Amino acid sequence: MVNPPLISEIIAQPQAIAWLPWAVQYFFFIGIAACGALLACWLHWRSPENSRLEGITLFLTLTCAIVAPLALTADLHQPARVWHFYAWPTPWSWMPWGAVFLPLFTLFIGLWFVAFHLQRFTGRRFALNRWITVATALTAVGLLLYTGREVSVVRARPIWFGYTFPLVMFFSALQTLLALLMVDTPTTGRGSRMLGTGQVGGLVLLGITCAVWLSGDTLSSSAFRQWLQLSGRARSFAIIILAVWLCCLTLAVYVSRKGTVRKATIPGVVMAMGLCWLLRWTLLMEVQTVPKVNALVNPYSLPFGSDGWLAIVGTFGLWLALMIVVRESMNWIAGRVQHG
Repeated sequence: MVNPPLISEIIAQPQAIAWLPWAVQYFFFIGIAACGALLACWLHWRSPENSRLEGITLFLTLTCAIVAPLALTADLHQPARVWHFYAWPTPWSWMPWGAVFLPLFTLFIGLWFVAFHLQRFTGRRFALNRWITVATALTAVGLLLYTGREVSVVRARPIWFGYTFPLVMFFSALQTLLALLMVDTPTTGRGSRMLGTGQVGGLVLLGITCAVWLSGDTLSSSAFRQWLQLSGRARSFAIIILAVWLCCLTLAVYVSRKGTVRKATIPGVVMAMGLCWLLRWTLLMEVQTVPKVNALVNPYSLPFGSDGWLAIVGTFGLWLALMIVVRESMNWIAGRVQHG
């Protein structure tokens, strides 16, 4: 008697998205904050006459540095486990380094902001402030490395696995910072044209990095090309990002030649922020829909609750509220100092 053949069935279920929109918000704000700290440090040491631009940069950096860790804490699902990074350190992993660099960065940028305005109100120079700028810049570099490498070391996601991911995050945040700074610069002048030229440079470097990423022969490049070939949704995001990048580049070139023109600056800021945010959404959220161990696509739809639209809108609302509170507080203190 012949035994019937054994049939084995493998049931593969779609995997839930691990990183939520909170992570996108963290990557967005911490990138701008880290780039702002580096630019402010350069202005402090190389261009002390640009104290106004340094102050504006510190203002943007401080508000972003407050919002970013709040978004990261919300994405951890269990915020109380943060202390595990300190109780059981694992220095061979990138994740615990974030628990070191992030609070130090926020602390140093807060001290720098306070010292800058004390000097502005009292006219006294603090020697320690120069070393605070260096410490802030070093922690900003550490944050850029940590934020980029905690993603790009993941072998289970071949699209992430490479050195181009951190560069894309850096250049996209840098051009956004320069676009934001142009809003508060004078309508004409050499400084505004320099910011526009810097944004052009950031956009060009971003485009070159993406082109190298897509055309390379690495595992990440091959996985990226296959994703674009097989996913219509991925191609749609790529087309939108390319169109926004071209619009940003056109407006940045125009501003770099004419100076800060309001009718071009405001759309330029919106486009620059949109480009920075779309890149992070595509590379962090959409890549998670690519299966790791099965042939299914992991579905994802953006909910309306605290893990979806409310998280995105609420984070940007918090940033706006912080900017209003900090600016009005500084104006109130300046008024009290001026009138004794």
